[in-house]
Amino acid sequence: MNRLNSLLFSMMLLLCNISMNFAQVRRSLGPPVNHPTFNEYAPSISANNKTMIFETDRAGEGKWELYYTTKNEKNRWTPPKPIVNINKIGKDNDLIGGPSITYDGKTLYFFASFEGGQGDMDIYSSSWNGTDWSEPKPASTNINTKAYEGFPSVSSDGKSMYFIRDNFSKRKDKALCYTIWVSKKQDDDTWGVAEKLPAPINVDCEKAPRIMADNRTLIFSSVRKEGVGGFDLYQSFQEDDGSWSTPINLEYINTEEDDQFASVSAAGDLMYYHTAGDIYTVTIPDKYRKYKLVTVDGKVIDAITKQPIATKLTSKSSNVKERAINTVVDANGLFSIIYRVGSKYDITTSPLADYLPYRGKMDMTTAKETDNIEKNIELIPKKLVFQFQLLDKDTKAILKDPKVKVMDAETKQLLEVKVDKDIASVTLEIGKPYKFAANALGYAFFSRAFKPDTVDAFRDRLKKVPLAVLKKDVVVQLQDITFETGKADLKPESGEELDRLVTLLDGNKTIKVEISAHTDDVGNDDTNLKLSEKRAKAVVDYLTAKGIKADRMTAKGYGETQPLVPNDTDENKAKNRRVQFKIN
Repeated sequence: MNRLNSLLFSMMLLLCNISMNFAQVRRSLGPPVNHPTFNEYAPSISANNKTMIFETDRAGEGKWELYYTTKNEKNRWTPPKPIVNINKIGKDNDLIGGPSITYDGKTLYFFASFEGGQGDMDIYSSSWNGTDWSEPKPASTNINTKAYEGFPSVSSDGKSMYFIRDNFSKRKDKALCYTIWVSKKQDDDTWGVAEKLPAPINVDCEKAPRIMADNRTLIFSSVRKEGVGGFDLYQSFQEDDGSWSTPINLEYINTEEDDQFASVSAAGDLMYYHTAGDIYTVTIPDKYRKYKLVTVDGKVIDAITKQPIATKLTSKSSNVKERAINTVVDANGLFSIIYRVGSKYDITTSPLADYLPYRGKMDMTTAKETDNIEKNIELIPKKLVFQFQLLDKDTKAILKDPKVKVMDAETKQLLEVKVDKDIASVTLEIGKPYKFAANALGYAFFSRAFKPDTVDAFRDRLKKVPLAVLKKDVVVQLQDITFETGKADLKPESGEELDRLVTLLDGNKTIKVEISAHTDDVGNDDTNLKLSEKRAKAVVDYLTAKGIKADRMTAKGYGETQPLVPNDTDENKAKNRRVQFKIN
């Protein structure tokens, strides 16, 4: 029995080892990416793992050009196609290679020996316009020199470009060895003077650096004494103080061949690289991954029109040791942000003149690196068009030729109101207080304080305003009629609404009204009744002073006897303290 158990244990251990090794076995991409008679070099994978650009000689006659392939709905690579706008610039003997897509997918960097360049090879960039890559532009002289520059790689935050530099044409041994350099993005959005990376990165013979999505892990090819072949792949991590850790030999991938030109998915789980003339892929073991990452793709759009918006997104982690992520969003609105699995982020936009500030959150605590996360960010315009339609309060019939006034409550300025048939339109700013008034011939006026908020942006902004017909026993509550506490002295702000009543009575000479005042239930009943009578009379006195004949009005105080709502809250008590008029 012991022997049997021992045998079973050995078999299980063997199966585990086979399983672990199988997960790390390299796999050729095969057709249609790899061609049996041509070479494929320097693959570059997009952040969403759906586009690959690589260097190949499949155009024939010794030409090296850039091709791209995308994944179809079955997650399979489609037949590669040439990037015409870049390849057409090259002459017959020009080399175009070392492509590197930025993590946001908007810029393609590469190197080439185009005519008119600075040196043996120069670095160029091309921009994605939504349908195609633009004609290339050379990098600045802070990067391109009379030496050889190639294999650029830009960090996911867009602030650092790593590349190789050398002038091997002047070396006696003609060895294809280089040094790795880095250029930092300046405040004016240009690339700064490049600096050579120190040891232990640059030792003697380096090539093809690739900075990973965490902006700290650098994978590069190097010829070193501990290597297993010619060029092997190594990995180094940049510490908080800016120093680089001792490069680790990626033993799970290196062979006796030249293993180089690595490109790692943004999630950090798959590596694409070149060996033996073809492109291969391999799963990266966890021990080589300091962080697990997840990519969030989306679009910044206008919440109302759904049109794209150019802005800048800033993502700040709840982990103070993580650097803030700044993402530039161009006119197409598209963005791709790489977050660390397990972290939470606060997202803000840069100030925009026409939109409210955006503050959102991204919670990656339960995210998986294999997740395909999509999130649109909707910005709410600061100003929105609101429409008003006047209705008969009883019949709901739409009233023609509406008279609408909207005033800025802070500046007291009247806004421009446009009337088209039966709809009045006005542009209002979210969060700003306004005063709205409407009337139509033969109807009582309607007035309200109005402060549009962000919720209004997503509601129907066509407001239906009911007006009461001027007929016997119709009651209209006056807005913003205020008195000194416990007194019958009208406050100055009451004049705005009372003047509307003056206009109504002036325009309807036959109408007589009862002016009534009401209180809440605070205090003595008799005191409240007398106070309401005095307040009603104060309103009549105001109207009389404005030219309305006294015999057209009666003043009536009801005290607390006719509450609109129960006097059980401060808000309800405020509603019960009111002034109304009733047509007699």
